[in-house]
Amino acid sequence: MNESRTYEGSIWRLWDFHCHTPASYEWRGQKLRGLDAAAREKLIEQTVDSMAKASPNVFVIMDYWTFDGYLAIVEHERKNLGSLAGKPVFPGIELRVESSLKQRLNVHLVLDPEVPPQLLNDILATLKVNLKDGDRPLSEHCLVQYSRELGRGRLEKDHFDVKRVAEDEDYALQIGWQTAMVTAESLREALTLMGGWGLLLMPWDTYGGLKDIDWTAHYTEVRRLRTAADIFECKDEGNRLAFHGVRHELNEKYFDSFFDSLDRKPRLCVRGTDAHSHSNYGVFPSGMKTWIKAEPTFKGLLHAIKEPVFRSYIGDIPPKRAFVEANGRLFMQRLQISAKASAKTNEKWFSGTDLVLNPDLVAVIGNKGSGKSGLAEVLALAGNSKAHEFFTFLVDSRFKSGSIQRASAFEAKLTWRNGDETSVSLDQQADPQRPERVKYISQIYFEDLCNDHVTGKSDRFSTEIRKVLFSHLDQADRGSHQDLDEYLAAKERPAQERIDELRQDLRQVNAQLAELERQSGIAHENELKEKLASKKLELGDLQAKKPTEIPKPLDALDTPSTSEGQRLIEIAQELTQLDIASSLTDATRRELVERREVLTSVAERLVAFEQQVARINESLLAELHQVDVKFDSIVQVQTQHPVLLDIRGATEHALIELGTKQQEAASRHEALIIERKLLQETLDQPNKLYQDFVVRLAAWEKAVKSLVGKPDEAETIKFYEARLAELAQLPARCKVLEVSQDKLVREIYSELKSIAESRRSLFTAVEQLVAAVPGVATELKVEFQSALFFDRQAFVEKFFSLVKQSTGGFRGDEEGQVKLASILRDIDFNSSDSVAIGFRAIRVAITGTDGGPAALLPILRTKVTSEQLYELLFDLRQIEAKFSLSLAGTSIQQMSPGQRGALLLIFYLLVDSDPTPLILDQPEENLDNQTVYSMLVPIIQRAKERRQIILVTHNANLAVCCDAEQIILAEFDRNDHFALTYTSGAIESSELNRAVLDVLEGTTPAFDNRRDKYFGE
Repeated sequence: MNESRTYEGSIWRLWDFHCHTPASYEWRGQKLRGLDAAAREKLIEQTVDSMAKASPNVFVIMDYWTFDGYLAIVEHERKNLGSLAGKPVFPGIELRVESSLKQRLNVHLVLDPEVPPQLLNDILATLKVNLKDGDRPLSEHCLVQYSRELGRGRLEKDHFDVKRVAEDEDYALQIGWQTAMVTAESLREALTLMGGWGLLLMPWDTYGGLKDIDWTAHYTEVRRLRTAADIFECKDEGNRLAFHGVRHELNEKYFDSFFDSLDRKPRLCVRGTDAHSHSNYGVFPSGMKTWIKAEPTFKGLLHAIKEPVFRSYIGDIPPKRAFVEANGRLFMQRLQISAKASAKTNEKWFSGTDLVLNPDLVAVIGNKGSGKSGLAEVLALAGNSKAHEFFTFLVDSRFKSGSIQRASAFEAKLTWRNGDETSVSLDQQADPQRPERVKYISQIYFEDLCNDHVTGKSDRFSTEIRKVLFSHLDQADRGSHQDLDEYLAAKERPAQERIDELRQDLRQVNAQLAELERQSGIAHENELKEKLASKKLELGDLQAKKPTEIPKPLDALDTPSTSEGQRLIEIAQELTQLDIASSLTDATRRELVERREVLTSVAERLVAFEQQVARINESLLAELHQVDVKFDSIVQVQTQHPVLLDIRGATEHALIELGTKQQEAASRHEALIIERKLLQETLDQPNKLYQDFVVRLAAWEKAVKSLVGKPDEAETIKFYEARLAELAQLPARCKVLEVSQDKLVREIYSELKSIAESRRSLFTAVEQLVAAVPGVATELKVEFQSALFFDRQAFVEKFFSLVKQSTGGFRGDEEGQVKLASILRDIDFNSSDSVAIGFRAIRVAITGTDGGPAALLPILRTKVTSEQLYELLFDLRQIEAKFSLSLAGTSIQQMSPGQRGALLLIFYLLVDSDPTPLILDQPEENLDNQTVYSMLVPIIQRAKERRQIILVTHNANLAVCCDAEQIILAEFDRNDHFALTYTSGAIESSELNRAVLDVLEGTTPAFDNRRDKYFGE
């Protein structure tokens, strides 16, 4: 039969490795032997029809002792093309072989359907049965003779009719079929004769298998058969995994010795129906169906043998195939590109492209400029990828360029496996109203994503990580949250509120410190001194204007003789008492006003606290209702602020009473002045002058007292003297506030750190995925991180927008930048102490070691306040909890471009749970071949188990070692009107296999030349 070429490449097909036909001696029903031509043809037609209707896609005929059934089926198909519904049939034969074992030992040969018919005859002629007169080639006559030489004892032991064996040739042949064995030597010769045309299949734990043979007693023979076999028929899952080279808890106890006995070379395990009737075609024992992912050819089978873990499955249906069938919307099936009817160009380009796409790994290969990236970008465009900015072919400078508008002349139709169809013109871009159905990642995207993440220019990489982490979050944890940001906002709200409170406290400290520093400045000191000097000058002027003393008249030295004089004395005494009382009343009023302000402030803050509790109650209402908890049962807040209001009311009443008294005293004072003035008019001139002197002296003394004042009376000499005296204490007070700043920095940092650490539990699921891939977790040490990320660039830019570079500690455009960078380098952002010390060092460096707090303001830019600088330095808004990745302990910020690319590939291929198709354009660009093979290969192999991957590559390690299910060869012929052609198929198909060798390995001579120069072990 001809090679079954499939343009879709290697797909899962159901194979029956052990199927009989009516040519087999144990067939249950009418047998071919002895039928006339017409009856024979009818039986073969029935057999072929049964195969065509049965579930297996590929049949391996395993008739005992003969190829007759296979040859009859092939001949029928040749005469009736399509009668097998396109299902390949492999020739095979089931034999028993002589051995030193007590158990029956069955062997099976599986041959290439392309085998020359003569070779089948030669194999039968090579197989020998040992008879008394020597070994004879396998034939019906030989089998008859064998049964007649068994002897009476053996025949009777097996309950055979001795007389009938001797007399009935058909009966004797039946016994020969059941008992004969070919010699081990002839089997070895037959295997040699088959060469590359055939394979040895050995039963393991099925009928006539090796499993129950005493390994110790028959070590050499069993080992020879185990190592010679290419395929084993095996029921037990633990054994199958061991045959495939997979250590598992099911085979942990014996894996090493088991795999060593196979020379540590994996073997393919299969199951067959062992069907002996038409009705049993496709009926696998215990539902243990054998699926092979390969072209249904002998070469395809050889590839499955080389990588049985990825290319074989025993069970109802392979998980990936089941997923594809259930989720056709996630898998591209067919891409068709054609010129539009309205096209006005004779250039061919993509026209005529018609590709059926494999749902697993598709490797697009070709020489440079052959249209590989063009095909990937057409797929991305048809899948509505929003990554058009990273295209390199469908762009204005290339395919969209020129006056002929060639891109607009072509359209692509993408068909999905669920039947959806999308048509796009190649000059379009993604429709923003529709979702992306594919994810397109080019090398440019990798580089930009990494660089933007490292420089802090973009948070896109962290956004991608957050999407993935949220997708792996347990549904119960996710609840009604739409994304990770929403989930974290709810979870981290208490910590964020504590941070907000700490920053509010910090703002108050900053304001106090800024004010103290302003007061510490020489300008403020000079201002105080100027005002004090002014007040002293005013005092000097006042003292110079002291009323000239006028002696008391002689007659006034004695007891006043007149009633007017006596009254004046009384008025003077009362006025003095009123002035003393007024001073005391003013002091009392100040105390009462301050008391009222404190009571009002505290009461208002208590009310605000109660309102805050009410708001918290309202915000928690839905959540508490969800868990059937009442707010009052867990929080009870009750303040006694009405008590404060009562005290404030009493204070207000006291102020009112005091005001009434002051008004009464003022009225009395005014009345006394008037009365005194009238009385003075009645005095004689000497007494009149004296009384005037007494009044002016009292006014002068009052003015002097008011000017000298007290330390707590503003704009007095004592006030300014007290403020100047306090300047010496300001550095100590500033130091206390600086300590408070540093303390708050540490507390804010601790809260940020706790947020980062609390997020690490989100990594559990993805870390398990990483750990499951050999080498990624152990050798490459890929780790997910939730750490505090300092946005250095944003901090530096903001810093120099506040601080001058023409003066101060960061003087000089370049020198200032270098100095700040040096201080920042010394900060360990994993330590709260280092962060607090480091930012304090920046503050000190602004004014220099000799400068003090007062020197800060002149170094800040115009209209910049100290509070703004302190906010930048100490509220830590440039430090944020972010997600990132590391490789072998190296953070992404410190990696080479190749390391970053490798890390991102791990992220997208292994951890990203997005099931949409992934289109990768040359992801290996910055990676060395060793990294590609040791890391990318196992990751891609795992990633393709759950999603469709289109991979544009120049690297043989990716296309070949990843065992791409489909190869698409891109070719460009400029001379044929710029024709792009794409040839597709499985890597095991001859045409594509040669293309891979030529394009990726540089042709056979180049590959052989390199291989021959390496030393083997």
